[in-house]
Amino acid sequence: MKKYSITIISTGSEITGGKSQDTNSMWMANELAGLGIKVRNFLALPDDPEIIYDEIISLKDKSIQRKDEIAWFILTGGLGPTEDDYTVDVVLKILNKPSEIVEKARLKLESIYRARGRDLGDLLPAVLRQTRIPADSIPLDNKVGIAPGFISELAPNINLCCMPGVPPEMREMFTKRLLPKIRDSISPTKMYRAEKFIWNQGESLYQEKFVKNHPILQTGRIEWGVTAKRGYVKVTYLSPEESDLAKILSDLDKSFPDSCSDDIFSLMPKILIERNQKIAVAESCTGGWVGKLFTDLAGSSQYFISSLVTYDNIAKENILFVNSETLLKKGAVSPEVAIQMTNGLEKHFDVDYSLSITGIAGPDGGTDEKPVGLVYIATKKKGQAARVLEYRFPGNREIVREASSHNAMFQLFKEITQ
Repeated sequence: MKKYSITIISTGSEITGGKSQDTNSMWMANELAGLGIKVRNFLALPDDPEIIYDEIISLKDKSIQRKDEIAWFILTGGLGPTEDDYTVDVVLKILNKPSEIVEKARLKLESIYRARGRDLGDLLPAVLRQTRIPADSIPLDNKVGIAPGFISELAPNINLCCMPGVPPEMREMFTKRLLPKIRDSISPTKMYRAEKFIWNQGESLYQEKFVKNHPILQTGRIEWGVTAKRGYVKVTYLSPEESDLAKILSDLDKSFPDSCSDDIFSLMPKILIERNQKIAVAESCTGGWVGKLFTDLAGSSQYFISSLVTYDNIAKENILFVNSETLLKKGAVSPEVAIQMTNGLEKHFDVDYSLSITGIAGPDGGTDEKPVGLVYIATKKKGQAARVLEYRFPGNREIVREASSHNAMFQLFKEITQ
C-alpha cells in the first residue's frame, strides 16, 4: 500500500453552530476503517466561501510538502441549489476553471419537473446550478438525488472529492463510486477482497481471539479492517493471494461457529426471492425498525408482507392474540410472549417465516430481574415450533433498538438457511 493521507471535511453552519451533528464524517471513517484505511484528520467548516477556500488551499500546500504521498480531501455539503451552497464556486476559484453541466443530472431534473406538470422554462438558473461541476473533473453519479459529486485534481496525487451532504445520497455515492477509486489509488496491485459479519462480538474480542493468533494475518501481507456496527462487526480482508482469503474465512467460521455470517442484508432478500417465500414481522421495542431494514432494500415487496408494531399490551392482545394471562404472569418482555407474537402473525398472514421482537429499550422500565437491554427474539417457520433467544444488549435506547433489529435479521437469516 502506498503512503497516503485522507482528510474528511464537512461543511455546514448548522454543524459548526452546534445545531446539527456531523454523522457523515463518522460514517465514512468507519467504512474506510473496514478496509484498513485510516483517516488523518477531520474538519468542520461553516457555509463561508472564504473559509472553505482558505482551508482547502492550506491542505493542498501541506500535502505538496509531504512528498510521495497520495492525498484525498473528501468534502460533503454545499452542492445544492440554495444561496449558501458554495462548494462548486469555491473549487472553480481554486482550479481557475469554468463549470460544466452534467447532462445526466440535468435530464433527471427535467424529468422531475415534467412529472410535476411544470414547464421546462420554469427551471431557474438557481435550480440548474446544482447540476454543475468544475470542468475536467470526474463526475460521480447521484443515484438517490440530483446533485452529482465530482473529483478534481488539485495537484499531482492530490485529489479533492465533493459529495452531497444528504446522508442517503452521500453514502450510496461514497460506497459505489468513490471508495473503489480511493482503494485503487493507494493499493494499485490487484487485490482480492472478502468480508464476514461477526455477531455480538466486539472489535477487541475479535482481535484478541482471532487476529493475534492467526499466522497469515501476523505476516503483515494481508490488509484487514473492522467496521463496528450495532450488534455486529464487519471484518474485511484484502490480499494479492486468493488462497490466503479462503484460509482466513475458513478459520474465522471455525473460531466463531454460531456468530459468523456473510452479508445477510443482501443475501437474505435474494434467497427469499429465489424461493418465492414470504415473511412478516411483529415488533414491540424496535417500533418498526426491522420493517424499515427490509423495506430500505429495492424489491422487498416480493417477499416482505408486513411489520406489525404492537407496542402496547392492548395491541399485543387484540392484534396478535397474545394471551392476557401470559402477559399478566410472564410480562410483555418474556420468551412466552415472543412466541405467541409469531403465532399471531401466522393467524393474520400466509407467510413462510415469522419474526417477533419484544424487549426493554430504556432508559426506564428495567428491574433487577428484567434490566434495560433485555430482549427476546423469536423466529418461526410455517408449520414448526418457534425458536426464541434471549439477548442483553448494553447501551442507550437507540443502541438497544438498533442492535435488536440487526440481530433479529440475523436470527431470521439462520432460520431461513438452516
